[in-house]
Amino acid sequence: REMVEIDKLVAVVSDFLFAYDTPRMVTVRNKRIGLIFRLIQLGVLAYIIGWVFIYEKGYQSTDSTVSSVSVKVKGIGFTNLSEIGPRIFDAVDYAFPSQGSDSFVIMTNYIVTPRQSLKHCAQLQNSRDCESDSDCAAGVFGRYGQGVMNGKCQNNTEGMKTCEIFGWCPAENDDHVS
Repeated sequence: REMVEIDKLVAVVSDFLFAYDTPRMVTVRNKRIGLIFRLIQLGVLAYIIGWVFIYEKGYQSTDSTVSSVSVKVKGIGFTNLSEIGPRIFDAVDYAFPSQGSDSFVIMTNYIVTPRQSLKHCAQLQNSRDCESDSDCAAGVFGRYGQGVMNGKCQNNTEGMKTCEIFGWCPAENDDHVS
């Protein structure tokens, strides 16, 4: 009884692997033709997977873009900050020229330093701490500084000793962004 079931299973598998169906649904029960049919299918599958996908990396192929996008920024923005009062921004204030190729920038935040002008002042606390004038080399721009040091060490607005600079004063404090 088991032998009969195994023979049926072998016949079904054999019919699947070695039979070729034509579009007119003619089943040809010939092992040689069925085997050739399955080898052709296997060859096509191997070509697609092996050559197109793995060797040529066809799934990664790209093409150059042929298009353009035009962006026009309109409208105004209004802020009312305690440091500077009400202020209106138009498109010229909040849209900037491209920083790289094919890009544009829209301002989403800004730092206000009222009454800023070029003069001598102490730097902020996180810039350049000092103990004496010898810690502040005249004519040097510190890596985290806000201007060119002039060789003097003095107290800043927070009461810390920092190097005095020539630059935009009061120095911009970006710790508290509005």
